Amino acid sequence: MNLFAVSTWSLHGALGQAWYESDISGKRVNKNTTHSATLSLLELPAFVAKEGIKLLEICHFHFPSIDDDYLAQLKDAMQSAGVGLANVLIDTGNLSSLDDAQWRADIEMTKGWQDVAVKLGADSVRIDCGTEPATSDTIKRSADALRELVDYGSSIGLTTTTENWRTTSVEPRDLIDIIKQVDRPLKLCLDFGNAEKTDDKFGAITELLPYATSLHCKANYDSGALDKDDINQCLALVKASDFDGFISLIYGDTEDEWRNIVSLKHYVEAQLL
Repeated sequence: MNLFAVSTWSLHGALGQAWYESDISGKRVNKNTTHSATLSLLELPAFVAKEGIKLLEICHFHFPSIDDDYLAQLKDAMQSAGVGLANVLIDTGNLSSLDDAQWRADIEMTKGWQDVAVKLGADSVRIDCGTEPATSDTIKRSADALRELVDYGSSIGLTTTTENWRTTSVEPRDLIDIIKQVDRPLKLCLDFGNAEKTDDKFGAITELLPYATSLHCKANYDSGALDKDDINQCLALVKASDFDGFISLIYGDTEDEWRNIVSLKHYVEAQLL
């Protein structure tokens, strides 16, 4: 049976949101002055463990602080709840930029978040391939950056994951090209919702499943009701493949977040039995 995780994105309404930018010295600073939350990140591990979810993915913008003392508290909270950290999701930067200064700055910024992940005992970080339209030049740029980041992660005891997400890697052929050019043990998170951005959602899922080491299981809803036909087709492809990674539950709205996450977990469990 596959392990289930939940991304903090699925609870972004309850958690509120921080946002990090670099100050003049390059230090990452929380710039959000309107952060509000009904659930704290420190409370989250025990909260999800009650439903039998033993893995978290934490978006970089959900850390209210990245000071060492706070990170130690969060690591303790996860350990106490018996919850592991599968990924820190680094949702910023543009690794396919053709601007040398921006490209280099974003690589170094990403290394900083890799360092944060190590302090938390994370297994991996998930890094996007970039935001430029896919061309031979931007694909090479992305691959060069990811290769450096995979090597840096390996040097500090961390694996690296990418995703079919933003512009450079949304199409399977471009993402697979990047993965092959990286030529390192780069993991892949296959996101159902992002596959929908292509002309053939189920074709994209089929093409990427052989490379996938984790899933972002995002369902569609119609007037609040789960679109069972869509999610059933996604899960049928997973069952027919050799996929054996963890499944992260993704809910994109802020209405009844936790109820819908739990409902999705139970539905997916039943379909994959």
